[in-house]
Amino acid sequence: MERIEKRDASKLHYLASSPMHPANTYFHFSFANYYDPKRMGFGALRVFNDDDISPKNGFGRHPHRDMQIISYVVRGQLTHWDSVTNTQETIGRGHVQAISAGTGLWHSEMNIHDEWCRFLQIWILPEQAGGPVRYEHKAFTPEDRANKLVHIVGNPSNKTDVPLYVNTNVNLYASEVIDNQSQVEFQLKPGRQTYINCIEGDLNVALTAEGQVKAKEGARVEVLSEKDTLEIREAQSLVFSSSTGYGHFIIIEMPAD
Repeated sequence: MERIEKRDASKLHYLASSPMHPANTYFHFSFANYYDPKRMGFGALRVFNDDDISPKNGFGRHPHRDMQIISYVVRGQLTHWDSVTNTQETIGRGHVQAISAGTGLWHSEMNIHDEWCRFLQIWILPEQAGGPVRYEHKAFTPEDRANKLVHIVGNPSNKTDVPLYVNTNVNLYASEVIDNQSQVEFQLKPGRQTYINCIEGDLNVALTAEGQVKAKEGARVEVLSEKDTLEIREAQSLVFSSSTGYGHFIIIEMPAD
């Protein structure tokens, strides 16, 4: 198993929108009728679906239990309903919702508008079955992400420091590099691993292994285009930049396998 592995967008499983499926979806891992025994998840990360829902369409009311579910809106507006709050709300770009399905809930994710809605659907495996059901939402601003990391979802150990949390030992961060001079840094600690997705634009990711001297000329550099992913399974210092002046990305950090 490679300790650092880039996965091109061309390797993702694609399902087009149709009368049977409401979105153009890129599946990172096995899901529903798509099954690949080599792509069953990455540590605690079980599902990463890049969904672009067609207008006046969506995922109607359906049940969940146990799973920790995070939605990150990239474009358009997503209208959510759940049986916990029994309310309907519409969220937009950069907004995040976190659900701990626990003992069970029903919810829906709909695009009731005239434009397409792209969002990331992320499922995290629970550390134990059951537990309280919870839904939370946070409207992050472009300024929150501009040329810096914003910690969007935490876990029970740091829940007082993060706007949202789920009941699994994971952390999610988002950022937008908005010029070709800025850099965003992230430290992956020993015993942890991370899944990094370039949502929009492009990224240069300079990696320096623990114990090595940081040097621009000596660092390994991975170039990510839109929808490309980087899987890292060892301690690394990461520096993100964009040669074109724009890169939007998400980091999902968790215990190492």
